[in-house]
Amino acid sequence: MTLPHFGLAVVVTVLWGFNVVVTKWGVDMMPPVFFAGMRFFIVAILLLPFLKPVKGQMWRVVGIGLSSGALHFGLILVGYSLTAHAAPVAVAIQFNIPFMVLLAVIFLGEKVGPWRIAGMAIAFGGIMLLGFDPVAFDTPVALVLCCVGSCFFAVSVILMRGLKGAHPMQIQAWIAAVSFPALFAVSWLTESGQIETLSHVGWEGAATIAYTGIGASIIGHGGMFFLLQRYAVTTMVPFMIAPPMLGMFFSIWINGDPVTTKLAIGGLMTFSGVAIIQIREALKARAARTTGSTA
Repeated sequence: MTLPHFGLAVVVTVLWGFNVVVTKWGVDMMPPVFFAGMRFFIVAILLLPFLKPVKGQMWRVVGIGLSSGALHFGLILVGYSLTAHAAPVAVAIQFNIPFMVLLAVIFLGEKVGPWRIAGMAIAFGGIMLLGFDPVAFDTPVALVLCCVGSCFFAVSVILMRGLKGAHPMQIQAWIAAVSFPALFAVSWLTESGQIETLSHVGWEGAATIAYTGIGASIIGHGGMFFLLQRYAVTTMVPFMIAPPMLGMFFSIWINGDPVTTKLAIGGLMTFSGVAIIQIREALKARAARTTGSTA
């Protein structure tokens, strides 16, 4: 990996990690579903030039948009708003990795070896342990919402595997365009004081929306797609595993989130299980490329 590309990978990792803290600030300042809608509204406006139809696959694009955008972020941000601490959320949202493997086995017929089964079991165990820590989550509902929201991202990945010929920025544009109207509609039905809140949060609220939309979504996701088009998944695995760990660290350091025994052990178990799954997935992808190149 060239030095500039390594620098980009580090920037993406830090942006995603710090986004855990910024998102918690955002949902503490404004209604969570409305905040999610504002994030995707900004992305949709900035990526409007990429909003072009994907011929013959728009049903899949809409499914990806709703699952990875409105449902994924909407549920997780409501979960964020129901707990006082962001660090446990950084752990809980990793639930999407083992669930994605499970969906791939059920719907795509993929085979899972003992290493990935072990990784799934360890990750699930870590999430369960986290759920029994009353300091980590003020209410079980918050943990459930974060886990269910992360599962919808796994659904979007399964849908995305069948998508052909679409530019990454084109997909991001559609995710935003599909998500923000749905989120605004749900916010209008279930929340109140959105406009008043937005007018009173000042530059801090605007900065959180800009960071999540531009920093985490456009630069973060765009940068990672750019790198994945040029480097093997095995090369990028450390940069994909690190953000939630950084998010947990930033939450403890900046927000003063408490470090309990269950949080420490549950977090370590979850991250270890996710690391095993990610590494085995990367090795499997490399082996498939090697086999294809020698065929």
